[in-house]
Amino acid sequence: MSASNENSAIFMTDDPKKIAKKIKSHAFSGGRATQEEHQRLGGDVTVDVAYQYLSFFEDDDEKMEKLAKVSDFYSLNTWLTSRNTERAH
Repeated sequence: MSASNENSAIFMTDDPKKIAKKIKSHAFSGGRATQEEHQRLGGDVTVDVAYQYLSFFEDDDEKMEKLAKVSDFYSLNTWLTSRNTERAH
């Protein structure tokens, strides 16, 4: 990651608004190329940045249980990437 590009990473000094903007604008999602393909094949949470961010930084056990259920829905094609992105900020 380049130190000259402030959008190349989420930094500990970033405020929540800046983190949300970075995730929405620059983060790779595990979604497919089209909504139809995503609904047919499901998403890949192992490469979805918003999902990974949530799973790493969420301290609330109850929310983590819900996140695990979301992972199942997402992988099974009933949850779209935009929902993970919305929850990450």
